Amino acid sequence: MRLVTAVALLVWFTPAIHGADIKNPYRNAKVGDWVEYKMTGPNMEGSTKMTIVSKEEKELTYQVEASFSFMGNKTAAPVQTMKIDLTKDYDAISAANLKATNVKIEKLEEGTEKIQAAGKEYDTKWTKLRATTPVNGMTILMDYKMWFSKDVPLSGLVRMDTTASDMTTRVELIGSGSK
Repeated sequence: MRLVTAVALLVWFTPAIHGADIKNPYRNAKVGDWVEYKMTGPNMEGSTKMTIVSKEEKELTYQVEASFSFMGNKTAAPVQTMKIDLTKDYDAISAANLKATNVKIEKLEEGTEKIQAAGKEYDTKWTKLRATTPVNGMTILMDYKMWFSKDVPLSGLVRMDTTASDMTTRVELIGSGSK
């Protein structure tokens, strides 16, 4: 169960790990912009929606609404409010709090690919990463493959596959827009 919890936490925060070539992709966001993702995996499914709620010259605020179901038990997470400093380049590793939790990130490969999501075809840049973290005396390895497109608002994430202990979950764009 701890592994499932660790996977779920990292899956929901990893969309912040940005692979596009923009110094801070949130500088182009507008109040009301949103993206929504679905998560699927063995005995689990869920969704998350990120919406920009305010933007000033130096700071942007967005809310994250998420829910997931594991083995038939549904849970709605409390709405989270996140802030991004627009005066600085976006450091996604710090934003996901991975430095503080002793997670080691190594880039394995990169490439380009066209993929379908949310009824559209996207030109994407993909990145494969491996995250290594100590948890209660064990070492947890998680492999990520993330596809990003400049045509997707906010982080640019189109899809992410996460594999840990032979269990793969997928987070995939299901919609985006502006209110």
